[in-house]
Formats: sequence, structure tokens, C-alpha cells
Amino acid sequence: MLKILVPVSRSPRSLQAVRHAAFLYSERCASEIVLVNVQPPLESTRLEAFYPLSKLRSFENSHAHAALCRAEQILKDGGVKYSVTIHVGPLIPTIAECAEQTGCDEILLAAPRNDPLHTFISFFSRSVLERLVRISRVPVTAVR
Repeated sequence: MLKILVPVSRSPRSLQAVRHAAFLYSERCASEIVLVNVQPPLESTRLEAFYPLSKLRSFENSHAHAALCRAEQILKDGGVKYSVTIHVGPLIPTIAECAEQTGCDEILLAAPRNDPLHTFISFFSRSVLERLVRISRVPVTAVR
């Protein structure tokens, strides 16, 4: 059975991947789900001039928990065995690193939309997916 890493953000689209992971767990295709949230480092912004590093870390932590709240509820409702990790750093390399560190067999994330109104967003999401596929040593699956 697979141990699946699911990157979660505040986007409702990331919850589609969480729901699919919960389905895979209920069908006994997955043994555990690992939710990961990656926050951009705030110390490289102008906020560093106004807040101490400890306060910036607390901001990152509160944003991460807000993003993970609904995903955790979906997994709790489904009776899924899961764990949560929060990282600060660049998005793509951090997700790939987390998959290796936690011993995950697969990365599961939401596929970009094919909606013409969201062309720019779709282009950005597709490039994130493509970059993750390129650098990850763990297989990546996109869910529609």
C-alpha cells in the first residue's frame, strides 16, 4: 500500500486531491496520507524590518494551519490515518524534499484547470506541476 503526500494550500482545488487521497485510503490503496503545507519565507520580505523573526514564524505557522484546517477535517471525517508537516521555503523543491524525507511513495496534487478564463492561472499551475515532475524522485499524480 502507498504512503501518499498531498500538498495543501488555501486553494479549494487542493482539497480535490485530499478527497481523492481519502478515497484511495478507503479503497485500501493507501496506508497513510501526509499533508504538507509550504509557506514562502517571510524574512526575505520587507516585513522583516517591522517584526522579529519569531513573529514572522508565527505568521507562517498560522497561515499554514488555516490552509490545513479543511483538509484535516476531510481526512478525520473519512477515518483516514494521516500526518501533517509544515515547511518554510521554496515551493517545488520543498515538496519534493518532503516526499523523500517522509518516505512517501507518491505525490498527489490537483491538476490545473483547462478553463480559458483562467489561462494565466492554468499556465502557472501547469508549470508548477511540470517542475515538480521534473525534480521529484517520487512519482507525481495529478487529479482532476
